[in-house]
This record gives sequence, structure tokens and C-alpha cells, in this order.
Amino acid sequence: MRQRTGLTDHALVRKLVFFCSADPREDTGAFFRAYHFANVASKSGLEAEVRLAGAAVDVTDLATLPQTEAGDLIREKIRESIDAPFDISL
Repeated sequence: MRQRTGLTDHALVRKLVFFCSADPREDTGAFFRAYHFANVASKSGLEAEVRLAGAAVDVTDLATLPQTEAGDLIREKIRESIDAPFDISL
């Protein structure tokens, strides 16, 4: 017999949150991973979110990213995410 915990069915919905607080001028890998895995999760039918905090919110200005191959890869991931079915929060 299953015990009631007081949780509703709604509380059982899970969301994958990919948190990033890295400075986009110094650590591009954290952004790439967050956007990449949120894209993969949402394409697999899972609810996902990229949550940016601290210096990471500076990535909302794509010019903040370095003019390197790594910076270009993140710009591409962000552009892919514009119509993706996952949330981005600051």
C-alpha cells in the first residue's frame, strides 16, 4: 500500500534546470553545456530551463562572448535555442 505524502500530481512534474553563473568572457564551456543539454532535453520531450545568474547574465549581450571559435559555438547554440521549447531565466 502506498502512503500519501500530501503531494499533488502536479508536484511530481520534474524540470531539468541547467544553472550557469560563469563569466562569459572567461568560461565559455559552462554556457555551451547548459544550452546544449537544455536543447537535448527539450527535444527529448523533457521540460528544461537554462538559469543564468551573476556574471552569466552578461551573455544576453552576445558581443560579451569572446571572438573565438568557442564564443562562436555558444552564439550558435543560443540562436538554436531561440525557438526551442525550454525556458531561460535570469
